[in-house]
Amino acid sequence: MTTLHRDEVRPKPSFIRMDSLDASLIRGMQSRDISQYLKITKLTIQLYLEACLREDGIFRELFKNFASFSTNYVVNKQSADQSQQEIQISRYSESMGENMPQMIIQDNGYKYEVASLGGLTEGWNTRTRDGVQIVRIMDVITIPITITCATMRESSVEDLTAILSFAFGQFQKFTCNYILNPDRHHNGVYWEVRIPFTHQMSGKTHSPIHGDPRAQIWQTTLSMDTEFENSTYLQYRAAPRMSPKSGALALAVPDKVPLARLTPFTLRNIPFPIKIYSNDSRIALVATRGTHWVIQPKQLGTFKILVVRTSVSTGRLINPDDNFIIAEKEVRVVAR
Repeated sequence: MTTLHRDEVRPKPSFIRMDSLDASLIRGMQSRDISQYLKITKLTIQLYLEACLREDGIFRELFKNFASFSTNYVVNKQSADQSQQEIQISRYSESMGENMPQMIIQDNGYKYEVASLGGLTEGWNTRTRDGVQIVRIMDVITIPITITCATMRESSVEDLTAILSFAFGQFQKFTCNYILNPDRHHNGVYWEVRIPFTHQMSGKTHSPIHGDPRAQIWQTTLSMDTEFENSTYLQYRAAPRMSPKSGALALAVPDKVPLARLTPFTLRNIPFPIKIYSNDSRIALVATRGTHWVIQPKQLGTFKILVVRTSVSTGRLINPDDNFIIAEKEVRVVAR
């Protein structure tokens, strides 16, 4: 058995370079600006298509094995070879004019979902000594994407239809494995675009150009629901929900409880996290029952109910030297 060195393993192809992205997009990822999520998703899909079709695209050679006819097209670049035709790929239709053929990538809004609690719970455990907490917040949004192909010939629109179905079909297993993301070596990059396993292709339609029936624009549209996920690490200082002050916590416990039955009691204005217990387990115990506490008498006598502060991160009792008892009540167990 041999072990490969890390440098001998072929890295995952990276076609999204951080230096090619607009600075506002990067800031948007870090500040959780959802409007930037839509832009980065469409840009990522555009870069993926260009990586499949451009002469210098990293997936070009592999793509030719699946769709050899795609070599008849070049992307966003005029070619001296008359057998090649330029494809305009863009996210903005106004910049393309009437240059054909073209692919226009558009979004149809989005659906926001909360992925999970992220590192919010874990953030308690990554609390620094001065009270600063670090949490990971995750956003997941579903973005319906449409890619409209427009050409002057019916045969060309059929070619573009096949190209899109190859690019967003099983061909992705050999390229990006259905996940489009930037180079992971850049610090602060925690986002990805997930392409679905299925897509829908509309039928071909045509309409005259400027009312001239002899000149027709042929169109077809690919539709798919992509997912964009972004993770952001935040630092914040959590203020306590309340400051334990004299009279702030209300401990509603009777002075006497009967030996023969359980006696419930409640607390109001609780400064979580806390623990409640009896200082003398021989006389009585304190237990929880749903949303309240109960006293379980064991024998006649007097005991104290103690309310104590616990550590936010560990749940353990705070050092008694820190005045950890925030409330107490003396209770007497009587015969009846």
